[in-house]
Amino acid sequence: MIKRETYKLLEMIAEYYQQFKINQKKIDTWHIVLQTYTFEEIEENLITYVARSPYPPMLSELTRKAENISRVIPDSQDTIAILYPTSKPANDEVVQAELAKMREILGIRKDSCS
Repeated sequence: MIKRETYKLLEMIAEYYQQFKINQKKIDTWHIVLQTYTFEEIEENLITYVARSPYPPMLSELTRKAENISRVIPDSQDTIAILYPTSKPANDEVVQAELAKMREILGIRKDSCS
């Protein structure tokens, strides 16, 4: 993003939020952070932000990536289930028996696999 686009973005914020004031220092400091972003991605983040907040955005709120992660925090039961799974792996005899059944169904002879 070039400095002119930073200024344009700040003008947009001032239009949405009358209490937001623009000065040269704000343009310069915001531009330091925003120069690695494209105008379009920050503008899109601003529009999304404006739709949900009555307060002017902080710079960090405009540079965040879209959050596609779950915000659900597991409770104690979920945590126990994750840390201590109740299913146990099958022993080798069971695995071999199931593989033999699959070979029989598919018509595969064991000695032809080598």
